[in-house]
Formats: sequence, structure tokens, C-alpha cells
Amino acid sequence: MSDLLTCKVCGYQSKNLEPHIDVEHEDLGGIEWYLEEFGVEISDIVHPSLFHGDDEEIEEVIVKDGSKKIKGVDLKIIGSEKFVPESNPAYVLGDFVEDIALDIIENKKVLLTGHTGCGKTSVIQEIASQIGQGTLRVNLNAQTTVGDFVGLWTVKGGETVWIDGALPTAMRDGHWLILDEIDFAEPEILAVLNAVLEKNGTLVLKEKDQEIVRPHENFRIFATANTVGCMQDFRGLYQGARPLNEAFLDRWRVYYVEYLPEDQEVQVITNSIQRMTKTIAQRIVMVGNMVREAFVKEEISCTFSLRRMLDWSEQMIRKKNPMIAAESTIFSKISAEDAEVIRGIITRTMTPKSTATKKTKPTVKSRTSKY
Repeated sequence: MSDLLTCKVCGYQSKNLEPHIDVEHEDLGGIEWYLEEFGVEISDIVHPSLFHGDDEEIEEVIVKDGSKKIKGVDLKIIGSEKFVPESNPAYVLGDFVEDIALDIIENKKVLLTGHTGCGKTSVIQEIASQIGQGTLRVNLNAQTTVGDFVGLWTVKGGETVWIDGALPTAMRDGHWLILDEIDFAEPEILAVLNAVLEKNGTLVLKEKDQEIVRPHENFRIFATANTVGCMQDFRGLYQGARPLNEAFLDRWRVYYVEYLPEDQEVQVITNSIQRMTKTIAQRIVMVGNMVREAFVKEEISCTFSLRRMLDWSEQMIRKKNPMIAAESTIFSKISAEDAEVIRGIITRTMTPKSTATKKTKPTVKSRTSKY
């Protein structure tokens, strides 16, 4: 019996206490600072998230003809040597990805709209990474000039030379181009895009003797926005966003992207963060969803992305305390007023019930005790 671990709360004994902790004492969870309640070292527990061998959840497989199946759609493997995004083995592709994969095959222009942090950009990058597709990403804020985007003449080595911007570079070399926050773009940039977005559209470099840039067969263009179409009612939450007219939007196929379902976000967290249990991941997602709801109601001015959840989760493992972990991953990035609201949410959601009663809780004798 010496190899058994004993739960100090109820006396239950097992070689692996984690299933018992998750079921019988779910408020305590399984991360280190909670395990101290049980006198268990994290090294004594093997968490299922460390093993990713569930074949039923593997949807993407290599097909014999040099393509890869993404949500049931065969996409050609490109195998670029440059600008391929890093793949995330824990990434969960939503069901709407099937439509995007079909649009890629048909060379449709895809615009993804939704709240910040819902994964609009990352879904395109993940698809690109899985087929080895080079990808350029441009953030279209007020500082992005036409020269940055299209190109410009400059002096190099004593000579005046033309430097291509992101758009002609992607078109010539067959990269995918992601235009982030297109609803923040300057009108001059949107005007340049009009001709490119047409079927078999080309780019005319007026400053370079009217040179015509024709797109490589692998070139695709994507955009993201927070306030387009069905999201326009939230424009007040995204200061600086400009309305896009219907003529421009008609050049795109527009998809509304929601946050991943709760169970999928939990899966991403447990798959990404070693020593993270499902119980705690569920509470992290609960905090995130409560913050998102408060944001939509305009009670606070910040939301909660999956990226922020992962950063917070990593810091929890290091600090062994959710509130301390939140200082550098959440609170330092937002206003004091928003931080106070989120502190309250974390306190209500992440604090184990046993913590509040720890000083007065009576000692429970082990089930194996003779007394």
C-alpha cells in the first residue's frame, strides 16, 4: 500500500488521485497550488492532456495526391520555403473552416468579421501552416501608407530603386495576404484594392511606369474586421473603425466568426498547457466568457481572447495563483476600472470553496485509519 497516494481531505487512496480530485473535489482542481491541499506533488500525477493519441479527434490527414484534407476538403500542399506560419498542434478548426477551404480552391476573396480575439487571423494562418503556404500579414491601421502597401521608390546604394510593398510581393510570389482590421484602413488603400479584388484582378503600379502585376496561381487574399456587416452595431466598441460600403463588401465573401464553443476552448487549453487539468481549464474559459459578455454589454472596454486565456494559463502554472498570474497577463494591459471588474469575476470563479473554510474545516480521518 506504500505506493498509494492519500487524499488528505477525505482519505481516499489511489495511485493516481487526479480523477478523484476532478470528480469529488472539482472546486479544488488539479493544478499545483490546489494539489498542495492534498499533499500531492505534480510529478506524482500523470494528466491525460500529456498524451495526444486520440485518433478520433484527428481530422486532417495527408492524401496521396499531394494534398491535405482540411475539414473534409482537399487543399493542395504548397510546401513554400518562406513565410509559412508556425503550426499549432493544439489548434481546433471550427466547422465553418470547410467553407473557407472551398473558397480557397475557388479563389474567392474571404473576409472574416467578429469580435477581437475570436481567431479570425489565426484560422487562416493555421490552414496555411498545414499546407505549407507562405503568408504575409498586414495590419491596416492609420499608420499604414499606400507606399507600405503597394511599394515606393527609394535610394539604395546610391541608386534609386523600386521596393515592392506587401500586395505586389504576395501577388508575384504566390503568397496568401491577410489584411488585418480592414475597417481601419485608409481610403487610399481601399481604392487600390478594388481592381485586385475583381475576378482575375490585376494591380497597376502607377508610380512604376504603369507596370501591371498579375497574380500567381497560389495568391489568395483575406481580410479581417470587427465592425463589418452584422457587426456594425458594435462600432462604438471599436473606436476608429470606418464603415465599408456595400460595393466594396460585394467583392468579398463575408463570414461571421464566433468564439470557439466552451468545450473546444477547454480542449485547446489542456492540449497546449502541460500540467493543466480540465477542471481548471473550464474555470478559465468561464472567466473568459463572463468578460466577453460584459464587453458586449459595454460594461467594460476590453474582451478576452483565447490567446489571453493561454497566456494566463501558462503564468498560472508558474505562479500557482490565478490572481497573481493575471497581473502580467491581464490587469497590466487594461484600465484600472476594467481590471477591478475582472478581479471580481476571477475571485468568484477561480477561488476554491475550501480556501474560504480552510482555517475552520475539521480534520477528516483517513478511511484506512483504524480510529
